[in-house]
Order: sequence, then C-alpha cells, then structure tokens
Amino acid sequence: MSRQLDRLAQPANKKKTKVIIASCSRSGTLGLLAAMRILGFSPYHMTEACFSGPLHMKILEEAVIAQHIRFSGIKRYERAEFDKWLSKYDCFIELPSYFGAQALEVYAEDPDVNENGNFVPMNILKHFDIMLKCFFRLDQVMFWAISGGTNPGDPNNEAALRRNYVEYIQSAKSMLPKETHLLIKLEEGLGWEQICPFLDLPNPDEKYPRGNEPEKFQKLLEDTLKPRVQRAALKVGALAVTALGIIGYAGWRISH
Repeated sequence: MSRQLDRLAQPANKKKTKVIIASCSRSGTLGLLAAMRILGFSPYHMTEACFSGPLHMKILEEAVIAQHIRFSGIKRYERAEFDKWLSKYDCFIELPSYFGAQALEVYAEDPDVNENGNFVPMNILKHFDIMLKCFFRLDQVMFWAISGGTNPGDPNNEAALRRNYVEYIQSAKSMLPKETHLLIKLEEGLGWEQICPFLDLPNPDEKYPRGNEPEKFQKLLEDTLKPRVQRAALKVGALAVTALGIIGYAGWRISH
C-alpha cells in the first residue's frame, strides 16, 4: 500500500537525533519548543506538521493510524521511516506520546527528556480548504490515539485519557536507559537549571520562555487558520459562522 511518506524525497543528509522529549501535550511543550530553539536545536513539535502544509499533516496522521490500527493496511513506521520523515530535525517534542511507548524503542539509546507533568460548520468548511480538512482530520486521529478511540463527552473519555497517560509515562520511564534519561516533574520546576546540565550546555542569558500555554496555541491557530476559515466560509456563504468560533473549537479539542 502506497504511503504518504513515500511521496517525500529521500533526504541527502539526516541530522543526528540528539534529544527526545517524550512528554505529553499540554505539559509545557510549547515552552520547551522555544527553549530548545534557543539552545540551538532543530526541534519537531506537532505544530511543525500542522503549519507545514497538508502533506506533513497527512504523514503524521498516517503514522498514528499505522501504529494504533493493526488492520489499517499501512506498514508501521520504523527507524528508517522516522529518519526520512524527520531528517531536518535533531530534537523531537511530544511526538512519541501519540505513538505509544513501543515507538520509543527505535530511539531507546538516544538522550531523552521526559515530563510528567461547533461540528457542523467545521465539517462543511473542511471540504473547501485542503489544509483545514487535513488539520481537522489530524486533530481527530491524534485525539483518538491518546483517548482509546473515545470522544469528548463520552462517558469513559476522561478515564481513558487518564489511563493512557499514566500507562505511557510508566512504560517510557521503565523502557528508557536511566543514564540517558532525565525526568522532570513540573511541580519541581522547569527551566534552564533542569535542562542545561543534563545536555551539558551553559544556561543561556535569555530568560526561559514561559507563558500561558493555551493562549499561545490559540494564537498560533488563529494566525494560521483564520484566513483559511474565512475564505472557506465565503465559498459556502456561511457568513454567520465566525472564524474565531471555529478556531476556538479546534483549540478546545486539542487542549482537552
């Protein structure tokens, strides 16, 4: 079966993987994304896929489906596939949490930092903009991956999210070599003091990037999706549907 990944050209060079941040979404990962850039890394975060175009979103969706649905007919991504897909990056943030602890096995020897720590208009508009279609589809697939296939509001949704989170963190901690694994507990602080000694790097003069994570992601969504939502709404004459309303729904879905 032909895969979206096969549409990517084979990279001439592959950056060596230096750091894997195996924490889950909504645990300070946007701050870590900015921090790793300040430290000189080239980090991959789910925002890279969301804002790099339809093909990149389809590849991430395909990888998640292949990992979680045995009968999908899609060959699971292994080290060679990840190397091709992520050749431009030397740091991965939260990506493993969408594939499960088994996916960490292909990078088990690499350094790791782990942290504990409305429908109708959407369905209409996605048919009038390929990026919106890919974004909303990816959002749905990634949520199913961490929620056991449940949806927000389902009776067992919160229990499934909690169970999958706990099981993933426990598996990751037991699987990764202690000598290359740093565990950061958010309640004990997250900053240069925790990260830089482990990476054998000096603390930057720049202040550690912080801020309200939901507001950060909401702003990213608004800047990227608002023009597309407005154009799609014009195509269907849905002028009563506000772009911010739909973007707000997408942000709520990802943050829950």
